[in-house]
Amino acid sequence: MKSKLLVPLLFLPVIVLSAIMLYYTAMCRLQKVEVVVEGYDPKNFFSGYYMNLQPNWLKTDCSQFADNVCPKEDFADHYNFYINVDHSAKLTEAVNSGVVKLVFSYDKGYRPLIVDLLVDGISYFDFIKAE
Repeated sequence: MKSKLLVPLLFLPVIVLSAIMLYYTAMCRLQKVEVVVEGYDPKNFFSGYYMNLQPNWLKTDCSQFADNVCPKEDFADHYNFYINVDHSAKLTEAVNSGVVKLVFSYDKGYRPLIVDLLVDGISYFDFIKAE
């Protein structure tokens, strides 16, 4: 009796994880939008190393959204972008001096999902490789 119950319970985590992966795969296929952000390093020892980034709607191109209106209510007030401590000084300098954008996978009615961080038009991952 126990072995008959054990088999379905072993597949439950696989089913749940598959559903989560399908959800995020579908979310990544939505429209990509770029939102200009400003940020700072909160220097919180217990939370790890991250940049606190706030959307700057005044500098964001709202023509990429429906009706040419930025949907501020669909986005959070700030986002935490976790980074490697080795690259923190370079990214902090770039955020303070250049144009930094968060790239979201977005569609009306869905929660925006961060896809990438652009520093002066270059992906964050390519930006840190150029050190």
